[in-house]
Order: sequence, then structure tokens, then C-alpha cells
Amino acid sequence: MKELELRVAAVLLNRPELLEANYVDPKWFESFNVRCVIDALCTLDPNERSLINVFNEVQSKSTIKYSDLIKLQGMSITSANLSSDLKSIHKAYAERNLELGMQAYQNSKTKQELDNLSNAITELTRVDEEEDNGELDEAIEELKVRLTTNQPVGVKSYPKLDELLAGGLYGSMLFTIGARPSVGKTAYAVNLAYQILERDPEVQVDFFTLEMNKREMLNRFISRQAKVSSMRLKNPSNELTLAITRLISDGINWVRNHKLRIYDRILNLSGIVNVIRKNAAKSKPNKYVAIVDYIGLVKVNSRQDRWIQVGQITRELKILANEYNIPIVALAQLNRGVESRQVKEPMLSDLRESGSIEQDSNVVAFLYRPDEDDRSVVKLSIKKNREGQLGDISYYFEGQYMLFKEVDTE
Repeated sequence: MKELELRVAAVLLNRPELLEANYVDPKWFESFNVRCVIDALCTLDPNERSLINVFNEVQSKSTIKYSDLIKLQGMSITSANLSSDLKSIHKAYAERNLELGMQAYQNSKTKQELDNLSNAITELTRVDEEEDNGELDEAIEELKVRLTTNQPVGVKSYPKLDELLAGGLYGSMLFTIGARPSVGKTAYAVNLAYQILERDPEVQVDFFTLEMNKREMLNRFISRQAKVSSMRLKNPSNELTLAITRLISDGINWVRNHKLRIYDRILNLSGIVNVIRKNAAKSKPNKYVAIVDYIGLVKVNSRQDRWIQVGQITRELKILANEYNIPIVALAQLNRGVESRQVKEPMLSDLRESGSIEQDSNVVAFLYRPDEDDRSVVKLSIKKNREGQLGDISYYFEGQYMLFKEVDTE
């Protein structure tokens, strides 16, 4: 968020006339120094917004030097994204305000605190209701790209999965993958991320792991890439041959050379949203994917029933996917009911804790083992798909390498 705020300040220092066309409130900005700069620009008359006048306004309130303003003004940044950047900053402010309001109301359940909380909710709702002029120019251009290049717009992963998804993981998609524990949903998500990065090294993948730490996740990626048993990586006392050491080194280099980020300390919804918003705003079209492992562990700052919280999580992720035109993959846990049935293939009703997961998701797929006695065969069954086909994909799973391979069933 700091980078985004600096970017907006740089744009407005270069083109202060844009303040006339865009509503800006200094209180939205989390950085005190940036807030001072924005406040100065808003306070000064339109014909007096020179750099020296801005400095005269801020020097008594902050630690900003004139050289800092020169450096900020000298940043080479386009103003094309100003409107969306301002909305992101406003929304982040509204979310912070809502968190503070909820904490204050929990500590002191007075009418004043309830009013403050209500106002915070209203402001966040208002920010979410983005103005829509109904024009189709952007959608038409995307369709033209599809037709003229004969290449569907979307981030590529597994070939058969891409086919069922009508070209790949497309912008605005919330793709939910559900499974019972121990089926391998995290391992599958690692393989999905690996396939995405392997097929296009320019794609950025943000992987939010709420169940495992970075070291464990790194081991899984290295094991997958180098085809080295994960047990060798878990137990350093195992003797490693020169050949195995080289394979591990190659795996480490692969991770370093691809745009993979793993977050293991961001456990709450607002933190996840802020990271995705920051990184998606800087990414190129069709070059960003976020993976959340998994919905059931995401914390929400409210004391409401869990099914309401899960609805808030999926709705927020869907809004984010729409806002930045990015695909978001969310893992989910299934109810135990599937285990008591004779037919083990999951159904949409097996999604745990909330029907909103199905409602908000563009695509819902389930990972399961058709034969519990054969752990090497895993199926991904797509049960909901707004833009593509329903269908099943068979995978061969090599557990020691955390490797999922598509199986040719034709």
C-alpha cells in the first residue's frame, strides 16, 4: 500500500489539475508524509500548487525534505491508473476504519460506537459499489483479441484443465477447489502453481498458505521440480549423493528464477486482500494469479457465525477478482458426509460451512480418490463452470515427489 500511495502522490505532484476531476481525501492515506503532501495539494488554490508551495505547507508538519518532493515528482508514472489507484487506497482506508470500529464496539458497546461502526460499514459498501457506465469497449477488445489471435485469453496451467476452462484461468475467475483432508489439495495447488509458472515465467503467483510454513512449502516446490523425495528434504541427516544435491540446487534455482511469493504469516482476510490488491495493481494483464490455502482457515474480524464469515471471505475474493480482472484460486474443505456415502464422488452440497462458496465461485471443482485403496489415482471433477465445460480430469499422483500428472484417458 505504501508504494501505491507514493505512486498517487507522484502523479498528483506532476499533474495537480487531476484533483479537479478526482475526489481525494487526505485521510485515506496511511503514510503520514504522503497524507501531508496530499493535504497540501488539496488545501492550495489550483493555480498555486507548485512544488515550493507544497513544501512550504508540509515542512512544519512533517520530516519531508524538498529533495524528497523533487524525487517524488521525478518518478516516471502514468496517470492512467489514478482512478483505480485512488479507489484501492480509499477501500484500504475503509477496511482499516471498519476493523477499528469493530474493535471499539467490542470494547465499549455504546450507541456512539455502534453509530461509528455503522458508518464504517456504509463507507466500505459505498466504495465497493464502483461506478459502471455500462459501456462494452473493454469487453469488445478482449473478444477481438480472442478471435484475431486464435488464442483464448487466460493463464495456462494443465492442458486438459485449460480446455475445460475455455482457455485457462481467466480474469475475474474465482476458482474453488474442494477436497476432504489428506486427499492432496495443497499438493495439487502447488502443482497448479508450478504448471502456471513453468508455462509462462512472466506470471506472478501469490500463494497464501495458512496451514504450512514457508520452509514446508518451499520443500514441496523443490520436490516437485527436482523430483527428489520430499523425505530427503525434510530430514537433513539423510545422506545426499552429489547427483541429488545438484537436483536440489536446480530446484532452488527454479524457485529463484520464477515469480513465486509465499505468505505464511498473513492469516486474516484484510491482510490477504491488501497483498493481492497491491501486487495485482502492478501486474500486467493475464500475468497474475493468487492462491489461498484454504478458506476455512482465513480469519475474519467479526464474531458472527462461521457460515456468515465464509460468505464474507468468498464475496471479498470474488469482488477482488472482478476489480483487478485476475484469477483467484481458493481451496476449501468438504463436509464429512461424502465419506459416509457409498459413492465417494463429491457434490456441490458437500462444500463445508457455506453455500456462498458455490454462489460466488465461477468454477467449483472437487479433488477425490475414486478408489481409496489406490492413492496414486486422483480425479478433479468440475461441477460448476460458468464459462466452460463440466467434466473430470484424471491425475497420477506420485506422493514422494508431490507430483500430479494428467492422465490420458482417451
